[in-house]
Amino acid sequence: MITRKRIALASAALALGGGLIAAPGALASQGAPTAQAAAEAQGVQKASCTYPNVCFIKGGKTVASYKDMGYQKLGTKARSATAGHNSRNDDGAKLYFVHTSGKKATSCAKPHQSWTVKKGWKMYALDIRDSPTCK
Repeated sequence: MITRKRIALASAALALGGGLIAAPGALASQGAPTAQAAAEAQGVQKASCTYPNVCFIKGGKTVASYKDMGYQKLGTKARSATAGHNSRNDDGAKLYFVHTSGKKATSCAKPHQSWTVKKGWKMYALDIRDSPTCK
């Protein structure tokens, strides 16, 4: 898909308020989850996500939070979240997703970035990395 179409689709998704906020990047073209600061424009509230937590949000409330560095499987409440926020100043949060079809994908929530989860996708793990770009 060409860049203009990706931007148009992402803009339409923002305007309609549906599901995931998808940047016109590689994962967005595949329909996989992506993190983007503009998620706040869609009503993703940071809830009570304080530094240095990566928070998982459902219904406008923080249902789980993680602050330890490294890979960790998410608990039941975090897996059921529909949004999240990375309140860390310098660390990226690599998010691991699985689709109902079995397809897997990852995305990076940069510092102070929020995200929403598109219908059909669920988060199952998190890797807080000492890099703002999750490298």
